[in-house]
Amino acid sequence: MADPHIQSPMDFWDYLTVILYRCGFVLAVPSVALLPYHFDWATKGILLAAVLCASSLHIYLKHFRLLLQFATWVAALCFVLDWQWLGLGAAFFTLGGLCFKEYFCFRVFGLNLQPLFLALLWLSLVMQATLAAQMLSGIATLLLLILSIQKWRMPLHFDIGDKTKYQI
Repeated sequence: MADPHIQSPMDFWDYLTVILYRCGFVLAVPSVALLPYHFDWATKGILLAAVLCASSLHIYLKHFRLLLQFATWVAALCFVLDWQWLGLGAAFFTLGGLCFKEYFCFRVFGLNLQPLFLALLWLSLVMQATLAAQMLSGIATLLLLILSIQKWRMPLHFDIGDKTKYQI
C-alpha cells in the first residue's frame, strides 16, 4: 500500500498503471450491479475489472500482490475453460481483497466487509437465490461506487507511494 505523503517521481508506466487500476474499480460498478440480471455480460465485465486491477497493483508486499494477481490468472483460466462459477469466484477474490486493502486508506463503512459481501453474492448466484443476489449486488455495487469516487478524487501519486519500499 502506498504512502500518500511521499511523492516519488512517476513515469509514463506509473501513470498508466494507476489509471488502469482505478478504471478496474469503475468497470466493476456496472458489472456487479448487472450481475443478477445479465449474468453473461456482467461476468465478463467483472473478469476484465479484476484483470485491470491485478495487472496494475501497487502493493509493497509481494506476497499479497502475487496472491491477488494469481487469483486473477486463475479466474481468466477458468473462464477460458468455461468454468464460469469458479472464474467468477476467483475474480471476486481479487476485487474483494483489493477492497479490503483500500479500506485502510479510506475507512469507508462496510468496505472491509466487501470480501464477505462478494462471497455471499457468489453463493446466492450459485444457489439461484435471486432476491439475495439482487440485495447483495446492490450493497457491493454501492461500496464499489464509493471506492471508485474516492480513488479518482485523490492525486495519482497516492497510489504509488515510496518506490523504494516495493519488494521485487
